[in-house]
Amino acid sequence: MRKILARAIVLLAAAGLVTAAPRQASPFLGVDEIRPGMVGVGRTVFAGTALEEFRATIVGVLRNINGPRRDLILARLDGGPLANTGVIQGMSGSPVYVDGKLIGAVSYSLGSFPKEPIAGITPIAEMTSAVGTTAPRVNAAGLGLNWPATQTEVVAAIGRLATRALSPLGDPPRDLRVVGPQSLADLAPVLRPIGAAVIMSGFDASLGRDIGLALAAPGAAPAQTGARPARPAEGASPLRPGDPVGMSLMRGDMEMGATGTVTHIDGARVYAFGHPFLNLGPASVAMTQAHVYTVLPSLETSIKIATLGPVIGTITQDRATAVGGILGPGPKEMEVHLRISSDRAPTHEFTMQVLHDPALTPLVGYMSVLNSLLAYERQVGSASITAKGTLSFGRDGKIEFDDIFSGDSAAMALATAVATPIGSVATNEFRQIMPDRLDLELHATEQQRATTIERAWLDTTRPEFGRTYQLQVQLRDYRGALRIVTVPVTMPAQADGPLTLLVSDAPTLMTLEQRDLRPNKPSSWTELLDQLVTTRRNNRLYVRLLSTSAGTVVAGDTLPALPASVQSALATDTSVSRAPVSKTVVGAWEQRLDLAVRGSREMTITPRPAP
Repeated sequence: MRKILARAIVLLAAAGLVTAAPRQASPFLGVDEIRPGMVGVGRTVFAGTALEEFRATIVGVLRNINGPRRDLILARLDGGPLANTGVIQGMSGSPVYVDGKLIGAVSYSLGSFPKEPIAGITPIAEMTSAVGTTAPRVNAAGLGLNWPATQTEVVAAIGRLATRALSPLGDPPRDLRVVGPQSLADLAPVLRPIGAAVIMSGFDASLGRDIGLALAAPGAAPAQTGARPARPAEGASPLRPGDPVGMSLMRGDMEMGATGTVTHIDGARVYAFGHPFLNLGPASVAMTQAHVYTVLPSLETSIKIATLGPVIGTITQDRATAVGGILGPGPKEMEVHLRISSDRAPTHEFTMQVLHDPALTPLVGYMSVLNSLLAYERQVGSASITAKGTLSFGRDGKIEFDDIFSGDSAAMALATAVATPIGSVATNEFRQIMPDRLDLELHATEQQRATTIERAWLDTTRPEFGRTYQLQVQLRDYRGALRIVTVPVTMPAQADGPLTLLVSDAPTLMTLEQRDLRPNKPSSWTELLDQLVTTRRNNRLYVRLLSTSAGTVVAGDTLPALPASVQSALATDTSVSRAPVSKTVVGAWEQRLDLAVRGSREMTITPRPAP
């Protein structure tokens, strides 16, 4: 009987009477199917955790508006608070459905002071295709920032990222095609990404304002400050389309990030925003839940008042048409542990997690240190800060900090000294390495702890080759007494002509090295790390014995008067970095002090052979 039934099915299939199972309908509605007059339904959270619906009436489509095959659907929104608020910053990514099918994410607005809530909707196909890659990002090109950098330069670098990512569309391209009234083309110059709702918590008012304005989209609302992370609701699912979602640049005792809205979830894959946050490309940023408290209406730009929540995954892409990531474990980050004490206040301890990113880790690391100091120490007048700690790269090594910063800009100088090696490592050309931990113990005092080099002399007037002598250095402390420091120095076994004995602070020695000694560019990770480990410190008295004879820097070491045969051998060895120098160091010493050293002195000596 079963054989007869099976044979019948085969015969029916051959005759076309039994058809294959129907293909599963797509959950998306393509932009080619969009027509003016269609009415869609959008979803977002205006307050709390409840998803609310709003209506989206399709006005038209701007084809090729933001590049080849980069389209924007225009719709008039209404419902909820939108009549009073207009398009709201933070609702970017809100999904819009037509006939139950997803068409895309609310993502663009008509700039500031719009008369009605007309929004641009990024097609969902452009969002999903943009987030499909997982290639790593390995450099930070385009920031125009060189370390060491000032606070103004750091803020400006952040501003350039945000401006580049969220600028208005500008004049319509020549190949713009309009589906709907041709007058829609007139809206193109004022359309701009809505922008994520930027959040900053635990920041000094002045620094927070500067960074918040830099991070915000041009014409967008400034960053929200003072908010604390939200607690997750009991039993809440990780994310739903229309829910708020966050990107955390820094979290812990200080928070920096942004919130937008989830557009679509496909398994563990999340698509959101409908425009870039900073257009980083491949990224590794903590994805968090977020909580919306309310909407703040504004004639200029309304904004969702929101906070970041717990980490629920990793943002892996920050692209022109979407932000996307994977639900699950959070990304690797740099742990920052700061302990700040002073002569006048109790000790404060701070812990933060800073994202791993070649461009942003140095900037955010700089701000974590600077902000911690600005919040508890004075910003006007002289101060001194002693710093001890470690910047760790796991198995790849570490850098020790042991320095003092004194003067009117001590806090900024310290933050720069910490961020400079992070920036050098993050953008190095040898291997992909990011710091995994920063530990700093800082002690601040409202005094200048500095001393100036006044005199230097040897305990002999007739030094001999190969002999050791006592170098006496007279220092005058800031508003204090004189002190004498003794440094043993040894004459070389031989030298051509007179020698220069230099006694200096760190800036003077670094200038000399860059001008005359020219340390060679590192040719490996090991050489780079060695160069960072031996960075000149403010609390060191440096002594150098210099010869005017030419030499060669080989793998970071200065070698005077190399024979021609050795020079020829080095020239053929591409694995060894070398560079000629006009002066050579024939003796080097340093002494650690508990003060910042300033100034320099030098003397000319001519050693003679021993009798």
